[in-house]
Amino acid sequence: MGTQGVDDLTPLVTSASVCDAMARRHAHVCHVVGLRSARDGQVSYGPAATVRFAPRRDDLPDHDLAAAAGHALSAVPPGAVLVIAAPDAPGEAVAGGKKLAAVEELGARAVVAWGAIRDRAEAAEYRMGVWALGETPRASGDLLQVVESGGIVSFGGITITSGDWVFVDGAGMVVVPFDEHLDVLEEAVAIERADAEAVRRIRARAGS
Repeated sequence: MGTQGVDDLTPLVTSASVCDAMARRHAHVCHVVGLRSARDGQVSYGPAATVRFAPRRDDLPDHDLAAAAGHALSAVPPGAVLVIAAPDAPGEAVAGGKKLAAVEELGARAVVAWGAIRDRAEAAEYRMGVWALGETPRASGDLLQVVESGGIVSFGGITITSGDWVFVDGAGMVVVPFDEHLDVLEEAVAIERADAEAVRRIRARAGS
């Protein structure tokens, strides 16, 4: 499998096998659950570009999400996944249709929001994947503001640095150090094949 790239390997794995492969290398928790895709069956992956939201203060500069996203995306390889963290207000909206469209035009492969979004049905029509904890009709510009882009974020028991490689499917998101992601993917493929063979043997014994 040495000549295969990311786009060849990702259709062969799931977040479960990627998580298992990471567990063979690192003892820390590397996954979160609870994210919902705007489009059923979505799988997203790529280097993470991070943006962090915090409760708003009137005396601090207000940062626009599109500007912060542009800064974060410029610091990582192409095809990035914009990871938006709002751990202090996970039920509040960090983006809606217009902001998500702006992020897509900046070149993001996907947006993962540890927070809520607006306009989920609209987001389902976008080219990029869109993931969030939920949906809300309320704008939250009076409650939240961007306080950092391109830094370290933490939520759900994990820590993500800008440039980490992330894989997201319906079961959860797994965070992989970027310089290990190809090796982890290859190991995840081997795990998938071994599991499939184990199931085949179980079925064969049951049918004999």
